[in-house]
Amino acid sequence: MKPSPLLLAAAVLLAACAADAPTPPTTTASAAPVPADSVADWSQVFDAEGAVGTFVLYDPATGRTVRHDPARAATRFSPASTSKIFNSLVFLDRGVISDVDSVFAWDGVERWADAWNQDHSLRSGIEVSAVWLFQRAAGTVGRDGYAEVFARQPYGNSTMSDSLEMSWLDGTWRISADEQVRFLDDLLHDRLAFSTDDQATVREIVPVLDEADGLVLKGKTGWYVHEPDPELGWLVGWVEGTSGPVVFAMNAEAAPGRTFDLGPARLRIVVAILREAGVWPREGR
Repeated sequence: MKPSPLLLAAAVLLAACAADAPTPPTTTASAAPVPADSVADWSQVFDAEGAVGTFVLYDPATGRTVRHDPARAATRFSPASTSKIFNSLVFLDRGVISDVDSVFAWDGVERWADAWNQDHSLRSGIEVSAVWLFQRAAGTVGRDGYAEVFARQPYGNSTMSDSLEMSWLDGTWRISADEQVRFLDDLLHDRLAFSTDDQATVREIVPVLDEADGLVLKGKTGWYVHEPDPELGWLVGWVEGTSGPVVFAMNAEAAPGRTFDLGPARLRIVVAILREAGVWPREGR
């Protein structure tokens, strides 16, 4: 069997030291992470974007995990819109949404993202991260509905705020990069406490972010803005290819005194690290 690109990259990076990135003062640590198989120093990738952050890369085929900044990888942050993957499962499970292509009428309220200001289905809503659709559906699920789901399928700290529809935006609901990777790996292998049909449906609607040489990068971004915490960017997902999926989670914030163009930089950071790890084709190949 041909060795996994991630296994080869991990062997090279085994002796590397992780960069100690500062974490927001209001974050809370999660349970201890699973042991790091190897630690990578990908700080130059973050630094090129004016950022500090963490990156967790897991290859289910080999069981090997590579982490940049393991301490930050174990720290919980607001999931922001990456929670839309979990919420999509909740909506289907609770019967709030039965068809991912059923259209929900826009309420007519103009929001800052033009792409949100129109009717949306769950499929199109997760693609453009339409906050209003997910807030409306979350309100329909209700506090008791979330409590029932969390009892069988935790997600991060499984804690909703007083304002249910703001839980993933106000810093109450939190999850670590390590937990994101475990959640996505379970989703890819039908191990979550949701029906296999619902898990397959959600895997299918997670947006495609890039394609190259027969590989597909699928994932969900998140952008957390809530004072006094620093702005935080997420990108979590997986790479599909002939050798099976490789799962990742990245979060980042501006380095002290630096400018971090969070929106487009998230994908640039992820692709650059996947290339360094041998998981994504290098430019010009």
